[in-house]
Amino acid sequence: GVLQPFLRDASDGWTLALDALASGGDFTAEARQLGRATAEVHLALASAFPSLSRGENDRMAAAMTERLELAAHFVPALQPYVPGLRTAFGALAGCDPGPPAQRIHGDLHLGQVLRAGREWFVIDFEGEPSRPLSERRSAHSPVRDIAGMLRSFDYAARQRRPWRPEWARRCREAFCAGYAARAGWDPRKKHGLLRAYETDRAVYEVLYEARHRPDWLPVPMAAIERLAVR
Repeated sequence: GVLQPFLRDASDGWTLALDALASGGDFTAEARQLGRATAEVHLALASAFPSLSRGENDRMAAAMTERLELAAHFVPALQPYVPGLRTAFGALAGCDPGPPAQRIHGDLHLGQVLRAGREWFVIDFEGEPSRPLSERRSAHSPVRDIAGMLRSFDYAARQRRPWRPEWARRCREAFCAGYAARAGWDPRKKHGLLRAYETDRAVYEVLYEARHRPDWLPVPMAAIERLAVR
């Protein structure tokens, strides 16, 4: 059994973000606080579970490339972008490995956070349901969670037309700034690592949407087009 506190009058981050978009309101203050809360969760997990050494970039690049090729096999629309996307993974070999691998959330997005009062709470730590349990319990770079949340801002910004890429950009910047203020390192300065993880997440989204929500496929495909030429 699992016992959890009940957060009365809490709202999930996805609903709050869509409400802000619908009203034309700003969401950067909330995004900054959410970045800080994410860093606090990572620090807590790092203190409770053993971390691994750096230097796993080659293994990560191989696994990401394998997932890309598998996704392109099932989603033909992805195939023209494969060469460009491979460069994001290939660049991992020479980039800063970033912080040590540790236990992370594993499937962080706006639907996995609640806001009660002025505080953010992170929920549902089971990771991506499609991945094996052993993988979900293993250590990963915290950049993976950061990339998941950045992709979630993009999803929110594309829920209604006209799309709001500038809204997503401001939220992404604010989230990273909040994370950096608490964690002591800035995800934006780990450009190669962040690009690779964001690309890997977008590839996962393409496969998921193609299988389960074809109408949503243009959302991750827009990110794929952007990431393939960076």
